[in-house]
Amino acid sequence: MTASHDPLVSGLLADAKLVAGYGRYGVFKDSALFAAIGDAEKLTDATASQPEVMKLQTVLNDCSSTVPFSTLAALRTGWSPGDMSRRTALATYFLIALSVTMMIIIGKLTYVYNRGVSIGSELQEIDNNDFSARFRQSIRQVWATKRQLRSATAQQASATDLTLLKDAYYNSVDSLHALDQRFSSLLVRAQGFMTQEAPFPLWGMQWAYCKLSASSAKAGAPLDFSNPRQMAIDQFCGQRVALAQQQGGAENSQPLRQSDFDCRNNGSAQGGAEVVSATGMSGQAEDVNADFDEATRNLQCAGIITITPNSISTLTLQAKTLSEVLSPYALWILPALYGALGGIMFHMRMILNPLLPNPPLSRLIHRIALGGLAGMILAWFMAPGTKLGGEVTGIGFSLFTFAFLFGFSLDIFFAILDQFVSMSVAAIKKFGSATVA
Repeated sequence: MTASHDPLVSGLLADAKLVAGYGRYGVFKDSALFAAIGDAEKLTDATASQPEVMKLQTVLNDCSSTVPFSTLAALRTGWSPGDMSRRTALATYFLIALSVTMMIIIGKLTYVYNRGVSIGSELQEIDNNDFSARFRQSIRQVWATKRQLRSATAQQASATDLTLLKDAYYNSVDSLHALDQRFSSLLVRAQGFMTQEAPFPLWGMQWAYCKLSASSAKAGAPLDFSNPRQMAIDQFCGQRVALAQQQGGAENSQPLRQSDFDCRNNGSAQGGAEVVSATGMSGQAEDVNADFDEATRNLQCAGIITITPNSISTLTLQAKTLSEVLSPYALWILPALYGALGGIMFHMRMILNPLLPNPPLSRLIHRIALGGLAGMILAWFMAPGTKLGGEVTGIGFSLFTFAFLFGFSLDIFFAILDQFVSMSVAAIKKFGSATVA
């Protein structure tokens, strides 16, 4: 071969030889490139205008569909198909570890989101079914049945009537207790989800938050009421409770509940009511509200119910707060993570093919970031009317699936954006022409 003084020709020959060497692995179906390289090398002083050089350029351009520029750029840096160097192996292991970590994190966050959606659906169902009215009606039914049973016992009714009244009383008690347990357990789950599970979905987040945010208060130190936020953080992390339990004994570790206080004073209040009734004032009209409060207090002391009808009004507030907690998961966090996971899976698929070069770290990070942005933008497009604190229970795996697909294939995402831009430009042109006319 005679060296060419034209840098374009020498560079063309160098790239053609790199591509030809890459073609030894069964990439090309014919030997046109090899023949073109041989014809160009036979020239004594090759120039860009000679037919052999122009033919080599044409054949090399035809090979670009099989060997893209990214592969040619990797060949220029010394990469070869099937490269098993230490650097390549470390990069592959890093990508695998990153993908496994991402899948674990996304799985955990998806579980938390689905759990929140389930709790929100139950809260909404209870709210729609007018749970408060049903609960009050059940309390009245239990109290009325209990009075009928007492009256029948005092009047020495027949055994059949007593059996029927007992069955009615026990059935009403079971129904009221089931309603109470359903609501109280749901309320506890919702509060636990909003205060612990949703803000700290990953392992170790709560420990790190308390380690960094909670104040190191000494035993017996007075509470700092000038900083309510710090007080709330300390109360959440349990430092004050732990110090109080260390100072006090086993009896003082459990504070007296308000229900215990009411139940202890209930006997005297109830006795006073009976005395008043025995003095001849039973002919007066009964105070319905006082009777209902007495029924609620007695049922609480008996352990049949654990909540009061007035506390059910917090249900709507709990549902609204739960939607505010789920909004970042549905509109930002999970779509972005699913899109980023799609970008990682795209590169992992490329690594499976030994004929494709591994992407550099900068391109890998860029692709993952673009996948995350695509998933998040898709969430905004698919739920345009949903905002922070809005209804997000309808957002589910359909959105997350599309976010993953768009992260895996960014070409589809950019094609949709280009189509949207073209439609917008056409609409603006029509709007402008109509205005001028």
